[in-house]
Amino acid sequence: MLSNTIVQIRRAFVLVPIAIALVFLLAACGEDPTATPRPTNTPAADTTQPTPTATTPAMTEKLSGVIEIDGSSTVAPVSQAVAEEFQKLHKDVRPVVGVSGTGAGFKRFTVGETDISDASRPIKPSEAEAAAANGIEYYELKVGTDGLSVMVNPENDFVDCLTVGELKAIWEPGSSVTTWKDVRSEWPDEQIRLYGPGTDSGTFDYFTEEIVGETRKSRADYTPSEDDNVLVLGIYGDKNSLGYFGYAYYAENTDKLKVVGVDNGNGCVAPSAATIEDGSYTPLARPLFIYVNKKSLERPEVKAFVEFYMTDGPELVREVGYVAEATSTYQNNLALVQGRVQPTPVPAASDEVMTKLSGVIEIDGSSTVAPVSQAVAEEFQKLHKDVRPVVGVSGTGAGFKRFTVGETDISDASRPIKPSEAEAAAANGIEYLELKVGTDGLSVMVNPENDFVDCLTVGELKAIWEPGSSVSTWKDVRSEWPDDEIRLYGPGTDSGTFDYFTEEIVGETRKSRADYTPSEDDNVLVLGIYGDKNSLGYFGYAYYAENTDKLKLVAIDNGAGCVAPSSATIEDGSYTPLARPLFIYVNKKSLERPEVKAFVEFYMTDGPDLVREVGYVAEADTTYQSNLAMVK
Repeated sequence: MLSNTIVQIRRAFVLVPIAIALVFLLAACGEDPTATPRPTNTPAADTTQPTPTATTPAMTEKLSGVIEIDGSSTVAPVSQAVAEEFQKLHKDVRPVVGVSGTGAGFKRFTVGETDISDASRPIKPSEAEAAAANGIEYYELKVGTDGLSVMVNPENDFVDCLTVGELKAIWEPGSSVTTWKDVRSEWPDEQIRLYGPGTDSGTFDYFTEEIVGETRKSRADYTPSEDDNVLVLGIYGDKNSLGYFGYAYYAENTDKLKVVGVDNGNGCVAPSAATIEDGSYTPLARPLFIYVNKKSLERPEVKAFVEFYMTDGPELVREVGYVAEATSTYQNNLALVQGRVQPTPVPAASDEVMTKLSGVIEIDGSSTVAPVSQAVAEEFQKLHKDVRPVVGVSGTGAGFKRFTVGETDISDASRPIKPSEAEAAAANGIEYLELKVGTDGLSVMVNPENDFVDCLTVGELKAIWEPGSSVSTWKDVRSEWPDDEIRLYGPGTDSGTFDYFTEEIVGETRKSRADYTPSEDDNVLVLGIYGDKNSLGYFGYAYYAENTDKLKLVAIDNGAGCVAPSSATIEDGSYTPLARPLFIYVNKKSLERPEVKAFVEFYMTDGPDLVREVGYVAEADTTYQSNLAMVK
């Protein structure tokens, strides 16, 4: 529920009581007592055509019923304010405003559980497809602009501004920032305690994209909540706190919070109605929406509520602390709801999505790419419960053996197809598409109890892994290290990871010492390293990202200093030589089956977010768009 301060703010709103008084005044003068006066924020009439008004038969009828609203905690204060004012006119209508977060709100909305979904970001393609699959048509109505804000405790007397770079260093995955001194050397050596929205929040999506540089990539050791009031109280009760959420919650709690300016390279700018509106507060200003189920609009109480939102809502947007849109935006929204104009077409789901799909999709190959394909499969199956994507992890080489004889529809690969494999495919009449889906930083790991190995040179790795290696103990690598036996773990010889590592480190593809514990399943390697104090192994970065409590990452020195793999170092090219491309190969014949075509299209639209979530680096949007064009 919203805080009492929000309710107090609403009490300052006087337009509705004045409007009601005018009704009675006009009635006394002989006017029609049922006519509702045009809201004061509606522009003057255009005499060249009929003037639209929010007054409908529904507004003069006795309305009743429950209106289900859920979603963004950022938009919730506006919807709650609208609900409170609307209920003064229609006491038998009960608008219920939830704050489950943008993502969770869309999950309910796209299956028809709610009438209106509050959102602090546009609907995603996967969410739009879910709505289409469930027969949910909707309007997207922009209702305002927010300046996502960074806050500290009011007792903090040294943090007034943070650069985008400093915010990124604090919040990025794998961040080494734990104290204020880590941010700026002159600040106290006291631990920072972080507060922020949960992963179902559009605020989380927006902040990570604009500050970290990748949507949904964030350090995990912070206190999350989908309810911004919880975050307010957390920051207020913790002297060394730092957090972020929508500007309205700061505006309502200025006695409990201290807002921090953000320097995007042009000097510090603090969020305010003025700086959000004039565009000087960047990069954290973002649009706010409500999504309205068209079917729900057939109920007079819902239609009247949305019309009221578009006429009286702008003033409430401002009172809550956000920036209202131009009057023309709300007029256009109102015209949409009243059916006087047609909406701008929203990208529709493919014909296959509109059809009830079923069948099995066979996927096999790289254990490195498998987490992405598995994540795509799980999300796709939420939309298409009768489709069963089966993801195997036999390794890139073994996957291509099956793919090139037509046993699988899709082959996951952590290297390009070899000429011999391409020839095998051609001999068996298999035509295919090669689709690049991301980039991995192949990673070297040791046991977390290992307190002496932080970095290895490429030469040391070669000495350890080359055929005929004489290295058997840590002392053989560096004389100051313990004389304890090294136990090695790595991918099997059918793995593209094995091919890539041996080529880049040993200098010859598929050349490696044989006395190590191999597995095509990287989860087996994780457990092996975790259970062995003197272990050393390598595999894809995503498996490290999922098991940071079980593994210790080792940086690589390629002659230019030690660099550990991370989303940032993989993307900027500083992590060398072990960054490598990830692919899926798709049998063209399989694409004739609607479930396979829909799955691959989904992979190219929703896959990039999942690539990032898994722990890899997504490609440029143009790469996925090009892939999608080939599939279609």
